[in-house]
Amino acid sequence: MDTRVCIFAYGQTGSGKTYTMMGKPGRDQKGIIPRSLEQIFKTSQSLESQGWKYCMQASMLEIYNETIRDLLAPGRSSSEMPGGKQYTIKHDSQGNTTVSDLTTTNVFSTADVTSLLEKASHSRSVGKTQMNEQSSRSHFVFTLKIFGSNESTGQQVQGVLNLIDLAGSERLTKSGATGERLKETQAINKSLSALSDVIFAIAKNDDHVPFRNSKLTYLLQPCLGGDSKTLMFVNVSPEASSAGETLCSLRFASRVNACEIGVARRQTQSKSSSDNSNRLSYG
Repeated sequence: MDTRVCIFAYGQTGSGKTYTMMGKPGRDQKGIIPRSLEQIFKTSQSLESQGWKYCMQASMLEIYNETIRDLLAPGRSSSEMPGGKQYTIKHDSQGNTTVSDLTTTNVFSTADVTSLLEKASHSRSVGKTQMNEQSSRSHFVFTLKIFGSNESTGQQVQGVLNLIDLAGSERLTKSGATGERLKETQAINKSLSALSDVIFAIAKNDDHVPFRNSKLTYLLQPCLGGDSKTLMFVNVSPEASSAGETLCSLRFASRVNACEIGVARRQTQSKSSSDNSNRLSYG
């Protein structure tokens, strides 16, 4: 069974989600994604002395207007028109997730990941609104799959890390969105509402959790329940004009923090161990 971890940034447009996750490349201002990968590679190297060997594979996609786009596909650019190849999300009986035809790349160092992030950032859909000069118009999902084996003990482990920069929520009256920007805003707000519905259904222990109401929640379904670990960063704007959105974000964060999603367990082929009950947490 995989150990599944999901970390994502939530908040209104322009509140710093992309900076939190990506940082400022080339300015030594590292975000969650590069810092996480540095720690993972450092730890994997330190475990080599104990007989562990790791293989890691990275993929990056965006969900734009409820359509999946492969940000690492050859020839991909932000000017690519919607449509084209259709990607299908599939979950197997073990909770493993695959996206059909998605480009997956072996990575061996932080330099490899940095190069891929730069390519993905140039491919991601962005646009200008009255609230943000460079507003991300899609949900960005970075996925790292980790496979480990120990020849001396015979153990094998798997892990999946999803690091997500959500598109920002925004009020149409403030964003001034029209045309294509309006369509994007409606899709963003609808998918964020679907994420809220899923989290609140889990918090209430509902029999039915509406994962299929959006591509985002369906993609993350295995990370939002069972033995997964999930963390949400809530970004807020310091501007007084954003006080209303800030209160909404903080109320949402409070409810998320009270949401228990199951019991976190770590499993290998030879043994398993369990930790305390797991929560959806925010920071």
